[in-house]
Amino acid sequence: MDHPELEFFNTISGELKIELSIPPRPIGDLLNLEADATAEIISVELQPHIYEEEADDIRELTPEELDRVAFRGKQIKLRNPDVDRVITHKAPNGKHFTVRELLAAVEETERQVRGDTEWFDGVDVQHIYFEGIDEEDDPGIYEIFWGS
Repeated sequence: MDHPELEFFNTISGELKIELSIPPRPIGDLLNLEADATAEIISVELQPHIYEEEADDIRELTPEELDRVAFRGKQIKLRNPDVDRVITHKAPNGKHFTVRELLAAVEETERQVRGDTEWFDGVDVQHIYFEGIDEEDDPGIYEIFWGS
């Protein structure tokens, strides 16, 4: 099934805020962060926004944008490409996901799998900038893309 609604959804950016039991620390003199190997995730929150090219600035999504259809289907299967586990989300109305609902599914997927990622022996706290989803190698499974 083709999903043209994802075109708008994939213009959304955002930052995944990860709170750990032990705060992450810089890697040497770099801006990159690493988590302590024993740190546990306390909370995960996706904070989405839209980049406005004309204003060269970001803004929050409007209520109308959040209520747009983002994906037509009774369910969607999401995966963080660094974790070999697929999380299935059911559409609340049984027909489609709104932007708000699909963002919540991305956040919930990360809440469930982010603890299984690894970056310098700890949870990946570096790749936290949302870059959209796309159906990759496995038909019907959408990978979540994260930048740093």
